[in-house]
Amino acid sequence: MSFHGPVPRRPRKTSLSSSTILLALLALTLIAPLQQAHAVDDGALGIRPSNESDYFHLDILPGAALDAVAIVSNHTNDPVTLLNYPVDAHNTPQGTFAMGAQSDPRTGIGGWVQLDSAQLFVPPNSELTVPFRISVPENAPPGIYAGGLIIESPRAQGITTTMNGETAFRLDVVQRQGVRIYLNVAGTAVSSLEHGSLTWQQDGNDVLFTLPVRNTGNTIVHPTARLDASGWPGADLTVDFDTADSVLPGAGQELHARLQQAPPVHIGRANATLISEAGTQQAQTSLVYAPWLALIIGLLLMSATLYGVWRGARFVKRARLALAQLAADQAGLGGGDGARPRRGQVLRGK
Repeated sequence: MSFHGPVPRRPRKTSLSSSTILLALLALTLIAPLQQAHAVDDGALGIRPSNESDYFHLDILPGAALDAVAIVSNHTNDPVTLLNYPVDAHNTPQGTFAMGAQSDPRTGIGGWVQLDSAQLFVPPNSELTVPFRISVPENAPPGIYAGGLIIESPRAQGITTTMNGETAFRLDVVQRQGVRIYLNVAGTAVSSLEHGSLTWQQDGNDVLFTLPVRNTGNTIVHPTARLDASGWPGADLTVDFDTADSVLPGAGQELHARLQQAPPVHIGRANATLISEAGTQQAQTSLVYAPWLALIIGLLLMSATLYGVWRGARFVKRARLALAQLAADQAGLGGGDGARPRRGQVLRGK
């Protein structure tokens, strides 16, 4: 999919309204997902191996070459001319398998595959064989390499849309499909998976855990992980991480686990058990959280209340002492044999 525009319909007006900019952003978001190749066959066009049911699984020695054949299908009633090119593959941050764009660098399979032609003409309701050769450099390290063979349909012109009677946009559609190629270059297989720090954050009433992993070996690994949270105030909690499709050599991704409806307060530890072809590993972190704002407000209110009670008790105590002193003074001035005369009073003799 490509984006054409803005194309001014009135040359004298070149400014873009906010709605025009919004549409442009929407168009860009629609373009991005189509950088990934679609499934092997969508019912109109398709590509598949000639001798396997799903993907190419090939073995080769460093410095050697091999030949393979793909089948391209046209299920429509119209002939079609397709672009045909190889690409390298990678993992998306979400852990899915994805094939590179035509403009991406090609350092593996994308650079090792040679095709007879970069274009294919496929008659209606027919299939076409597409031979290709893979030549591996002599210094290629052993391990699994992933890539694909892409067919790309001609650009389909979209409908032009006008905003506010001034600016026109058009969304053109480009369809890509690909078949995966897994190539095993002979040598010592190394399964190795490293993990980063286990982290967590509160997300509403849930707690979201993240565990980054990276494939540091030369084989494909399929990691799974389970989280165990223990500590106060209650029973241990267990939840599984999202399972990755696969992790290609050199690729990394993040595994996520969501602890739903977590206790409002927790003081303890969280332990992640990571299992893959590379073995079993552990990652730990402290898990301490609470409704801190509510606790702080509560402590402030409690402190203010205690301070008020203390000030009140102190005032009452001082008031009682003052009253007692006043009462004593009045009792001393009220008379008696040993009473002292009041100020200004004259003592008279008999």
